[in-house]
Amino acid sequence: MQKRLHECRTMMKMLNGRLVARTLSTVVRPQIESNRNIPKPCSVEANKTYKWCTCGQTKEQPFCDGSHRGSGFVPLKWTPEKSEKVLLCCCKNTNNPPFCDMSHIKVLGNNFAGRFSKPAPGKPVDKPLVAGRNPHYTDLKEGKTYMWCACGASTHQPFCDSSHTRGNLTPVAFTAEKSKARWLCMCKQTKDPPYCDGSHLDVEVQTAKEGQPVS
Repeated sequence: MQKRLHECRTMMKMLNGRLVARTLSTVVRPQIESNRNIPKPCSVEANKTYKWCTCGQTKEQPFCDGSHRGSGFVPLKWTPEKSEKVLLCCCKNTNNPPFCDMSHIKVLGNNFAGRFSKPAPGKPVDKPLVAGRNPHYTDLKEGKTYMWCACGASTHQPFCDSSHTRGNLTPVAFTAEKSKARWLCMCKQTKDPPYCDGSHLDVEVQTAKEGQPVS
């Protein structure tokens, strides 16, 4: 199945006994704006067949609405084995279609969280604020100690800037064991601080307002 979108595709077909190339209609990569590429929590029914959009042009994300016609893309037919709520990919870059595998984070860029509102300076923080609905891919250096923001009020996410002094939450100090990039939690709901444990995929976090606690 096509996992990446291209500006155009060429289909080879037989015509009157000759192999000819047919250029298909242009399919534009989904625009990176607002919540268009954020994964969408969906309630699905067992044994019901769904068509997940692969072209990214549907107006009914994440499902197909026929916009792919003439583009060379076809929707992915998928039948859940059980009724449940799942997080479906909308950026169309997932390697585990139709499910979100956090590829949208690289599509949107690590500065995505900065587009949203931040808590007002000086505001007491007694419950963790959602600093971002996606984890931050951070380069860490071996042997260096970092202070991970636990309150969500820092303006230097994912690290502490002493905003916690206005509340009862304290940062988490950790020392990198290796020089490598790691996913650091931005939703501040992780059970394995400072690292992301997938808590941001919870519906409550994905629908929460950034700069505010999870309700």
